Amino acid sequence: MASVAEHYGRGGRLAERILALAGEAEGAPGRRLTAADLAAFDQLHPRGRFATDEIAGLVDWRGLARFLDLGCGLGGPARYLAERQGVPAVGVDLTESFCADARALAAATGSDARFACADATRLPFADASFPLVLTQAASMNIPDKAALYREVARVLAPGGRFLLHDIQLGPAGAPHFPVPWAGEPCQSHLLTPDAQRAAIEAAGLRCALWQDRTAEVRAAVEAQRRAAAEARAAGRAPPPGAHSLQGPEFREMAANFARNLAEQRIRVTTALFTAPEAGTGK
Repeated sequence: MASVAEHYGRGGRLAERILALAGEAEGAPGRRLTAADLAAFDQLHPRGRFATDEIAGLVDWRGLARFLDLGCGLGGPARYLAERQGVPAVGVDLTESFCADARALAAATGSDARFACADATRLPFADASFPLVLTQAASMNIPDKAALYREVARVLAPGGRFLLHDIQLGPAGAPHFPVPWAGEPCQSHLLTPDAQRAAIEAAGLRCALWQDRTAEVRAAVEAQRRAAAEARAAGRAPPPGAHSLQGPEFREMAANFARNLAEQRIRVTTALFTAPEAGTGK
């Protein structure tokens, strides 16, 4: 049985390949790239940069000292938002190769972001350390959701915000495997939307917004699959993107992801939660 870290780290180090792909896409090899230049390649969650922009638009970034990205992967959203919003980023992930690549890409782009390899259920930060915490497509690999959301609540400052863009279990039952976040069922720990929301609220956070984004994700996946099929039919390589970094097994994972969406075996939700204000409990 492969661990979750082994699943994500199966492709080895990716930073150099990302920089090369982004340089080719920008048509300026050798130019110092920005975090935005890498966004098509280093954001590994559904809808990539578009989803990151959407959840970022749910909060006011003015005056924030820093923010935390839990399950940051290659660090794409952390670097992108640090650059776009002018707020320093801290990213945490369990996969060592992802953390090493995240640091290398931050150095290459001059990003105001730093990264730590750590368990999201035992964060190496003091209480009330962050005014904003976000996570995208990360909780699916974490079995102890109660511990995860207790840690989110613990490190959030009073009145802080928690942004969520996540995959949940749909009404039709267990998903087909392998999928992008799990090669086998034992690596996947999905909750239904209602159960996930209840787990977050049980940690003491209040739900300010809860949006089902499944239709948008399904439309984006179908559009990407059509573009790839049209390119292959015309004898061209599919448009480059984060999928370009994956091994040959990723094609089956992507096909199962699309099938699971179509069969209502998974859902995708965007949400905003708030921490209690100091001394109020609400």
